[in-house]
Amino acid sequence: MSGPSTGQALVLASRWANAANRRREGLRAAHAQDAEVLTELLCTYMRLKSSRAGRTSRATLDHYAESARRFLAFTGPPEAPSRALNQLEAEDFEVWLLELQAQGLSANSVKRHLYGVRNLMRALVWAGVLKSDPSAGVRPPAETSPAHSRKRAIPLDQFQALLALPHVLQEGDTFRANRDRVLLELGGSGGLRAAEIVGLNVEDVNLNLRQLTVRGKGGKTRLVPLTGGLAGALRAWLTSRQAILDQTGGALLTSLTRRNLGGRLTTKGARDIAHAYYQHLGLPPEMWGLHTLRRTAGTHLYRATRDLHVVADLLGHASVTTSAIYAKMDVDVRREAVEAMERLRAGEE
Repeated sequence: MSGPSTGQALVLASRWANAANRRREGLRAAHAQDAEVLTELLCTYMRLKSSRAGRTSRATLDHYAESARRFLAFTGPPEAPSRALNQLEAEDFEVWLLELQAQGLSANSVKRHLYGVRNLMRALVWAGVLKSDPSAGVRPPAETSPAHSRKRAIPLDQFQALLALPHVLQEGDTFRANRDRVLLELGGSGGLRAAEIVGLNVEDVNLNLRQLTVRGKGGKTRLVPLTGGLAGALRAWLTSRQAILDQTGGALLTSLTRRNLGGRLTTKGARDIAHAYYQHLGLPPEMWGLHTLRRTAGTHLYRATRDLHVVADLLGHASVTTSAIYAKMDVDVRREAVEAMERLRAGEE
């Protein structure tokens, strides 16, 4: 189940608002290990009781629902679970985390799944099904290497080659090439998150003012200035889009599949498009995520400005501390630093 929309959230809130109903429904779902109802309870709890409450993003709800389903699959089939939800102990969660790591998941992915399931346990406490959260003392695995060494950006020359690929590989299909170029530019030049990219509407683009209106995490809105390359790509795409789809509004990036032609491009669809170009460029699989484009924008922005406050503002970071990783990821910054040190020493001699 995906996270509910705002309208759905109000329905769910009314369904779970009464304490007696909440406990009855929660007990029934826990006993049956009903994944659908339990993820509904989780999403309602997140919408009403988590620290972000109504500002919790759809992506977060989807991620946590996926984590809950994974954990419920681990506890065994609903008709004969090997681990009952009302009898869980810390060791059960620790074994599950080990299984996730054995499946090849990174420490960060395992941590995300633990947080999702921990919120399910808190939701069950809220519903009166559990007296306390049995996962409270469980710690996620720690990464053994610093974040900047695991998360890499695309070097400038390779990024330029990446932007050229749509019109090379989609020869004869200008419509698709224009759309794909915009997708890559929005992430790699605009620094948008995946959900922000697919969430853009045509009316969010202002080519006269050369800026985008972006709705970011937590419902925050920011204005992102357009580079010349991104503005040109958007102009070409909007011209193609209107001529072929005959649509002047709606989603900026649209699907070209027969099943969803003209509909909003999904995050998965955007990821698959980017993956194909990454693969052709020869990037390693660990760099195939859409967030690689955002990291690339952040790293190149820092290289150009050496100002973390500018990077934080353009990328929509709440704190410059979050942006600091881009300074660490830029190997040229470190190279320039040691070369400057060498020149200093040579001058002293």
